[in-house]
Amino acid sequence: MKKHVALTLLVLTTLGVLKAHVDIERQDGGVFLTYQGKKHDVLGVVLNQGNTVLRQCRDVQQIDTSSPLASLALAAIQHFSPPDSQNARLLGLRQQNAWLLAELEFATLNPAVVLLHSAQERVSIVDGAIWSGTTAPWTSAPFIRRYIRERAPLAPPELMDCFDPVGVLFK
Repeated sequence: MKKHVALTLLVLTTLGVLKAHVDIERQDGGVFLTYQGKKHDVLGVVLNQGNTVLRQCRDVQQIDTSSPLASLALAAIQHFSPPDSQNARLLGLRQQNAWLLAELEFATLNPAVVLLHSAQERVSIVDGAIWSGTTAPWTSAPFIRRYIRERAPLAPPELMDCFDPVGVLFK
């Protein structure tokens, strides 16, 4: 068989296999690659990798979860929607200037990411800047970053960029 015929058959066979097993699907404004019935957020993975390479985190501090500031943040969250929020456990806390970004787990609620603002030794939750629950089928980090940015445009972009979830549901 001639090389160009073999190459043409190889390309057609490859395209046929891809067509049979891979699809592109639109859902809620997102585009997903579907392979064997499972959706993959390829764009989200690419955005997350780009964020990891390009972000500038020198002004963002990782706060120890046993610090006084972490205790104030946790208290604000625990008083937000009792009784379920009272069993919140802080997984991570980042700070840039007066802004805080907390990741939490609860005994009876979905995990959450909460934007807070501190002023005069008082910490409060920024209205609407709370993500709770799964992000599936989207890649968690870029989805949560975008969600909170849209609800709190005054928050520093570096704080959002430097958020990497640690909770099991967001992995």
